[in-house]
Amino acid sequence: MKFISGLLGIILSLSCAAAQDADKPSGTTIPLSATQAAQFLIAAHRLEDARRLVDRLLAAKPDDSEALFLMATIAVAEKEYDTAISLYRRILVREPDAERVRLDLARAFFLKGDYDNADRQFRFARAGDIDDAVKANVDHFLAAINRLRQWTLNFSVALAPDTNQNAATSASQVNIFGLPFALDKSARRQSGIGLAGDVGGEWSPLLGDNIKARIGADLYRVEYSGGQFDDMTVSAYGGPQVLFSNWDTSVLATGFKRWFANRDYVSGVGGKLAGEYGITSDWLIGASLGGQSVINAFVPEQSGPLWTTQLSATYVLSPSSLFQLQLGFNRQEARTSPYSYAGAWFGGGYSQDLPFGFSAGFQPSYFITRYDAMLPAFGQTRGDNTVMLAFTLLNRRFDYHGFTPRFSYIFTEQRSNIPIYSFTRSQFQVGLTSLF
Repeated sequence: MKFISGLLGIILSLSCAAAQDADKPSGTTIPLSATQAAQFLIAAHRLEDARRLVDRLLAAKPDDSEALFLMATIAVAEKEYDTAISLYRRILVREPDAERVRLDLARAFFLKGDYDNADRQFRFARAGDIDDAVKANVDHFLAAINRLRQWTLNFSVALAPDTNQNAATSASQVNIFGLPFALDKSARRQSGIGLAGDVGGEWSPLLGDNIKARIGADLYRVEYSGGQFDDMTVSAYGGPQVLFSNWDTSVLATGFKRWFANRDYVSGVGGKLAGEYGITSDWLIGASLGGQSVINAFVPEQSGPLWTTQLSATYVLSPSSLFQLQLGFNRQEARTSPYSYAGAWFGGGYSQDLPFGFSAGFQPSYFITRYDAMLPAFGQTRGDNTVMLAFTLLNRRFDYHGFTPRFSYIFTEQRSNIPIYSFTRSQFQVGLTSLF
């Protein structure tokens, strides 16, 4: 940005003036713009004088990017990190590709101790047009974040209209053992409006030079009127993490429990081996392999060991956009063969910070599930193909104590060779999130 080069110009001009010929009158003055004067005052640590000058600049032009940047710089120097973060974000609302603003925003988050947001902003800045020396400095910050980050917290709450809150078929009858049976209304597609909330976090203290502990939990709940389709899942994990220069690996014990209609539904306990590579890179690659012993309280025949593996890759394309790719495979060994299955899925994602403070994301996914044996009641072996399309939109200019409004829409269509398992679903959520 031009005011950064202006600061360097002031310093060079002052150095040259001091070295001029002694015959030059000692009273020579150097003309400075108001912006240059504020830069010089900040460099001289005369923060109150700089603040008064920048206040006058903002009074004349409230949305001037240079003045906002200077005021944010003053706020950082005075350790008013929340104020600085808000000011940097105001600039990015109009200039989402401004690398230098993202760098200073990332540094403000880092100094505040908000390492998740610092990591995100440093990665965006690193993808910009910056020189190798700055990239090396960013990499030092990313490596430090991986070691220093002790707390990761997330929270969201939203109003959740749903066209198929029980993920059921819209068919009115189904053939069982070759005979037609009418489906009860409760077993068919039901629409409604719910309240969705998600809260979670991880504590990861440093235990040694390259060993951390990881202890995390998450609670997700969707509640509908009447409670017939309420859905809640609690999950937790814990174990050691080993840190290396550009990658890490974790060995975790895992567990979860899910309630549907406020009754026990399914639970599991097991373990997972996970790792990430590219801690200091535009690419971040993750992989995991896990297994759990699953108990299904609704349909006990579906109980048994569940094996999962997943591969993900994230690439930061620019200071305002990133791309993600995910692949996965599941294998369930149920008590009876008709409920045992193998499933594969793959998906992608693209997110972009847009002008006027908007951020948009699109995540398509496709799932293929094949069961082992025929369901006698239906006379065939079940096979499902599911497509899921997710769209999110939020506006970063509305930032209240770290929360911003978010709209999301998820469309799901499952096609099964057994009609009772086919359905379509549209889920909407309008609420607040702390992840942006």
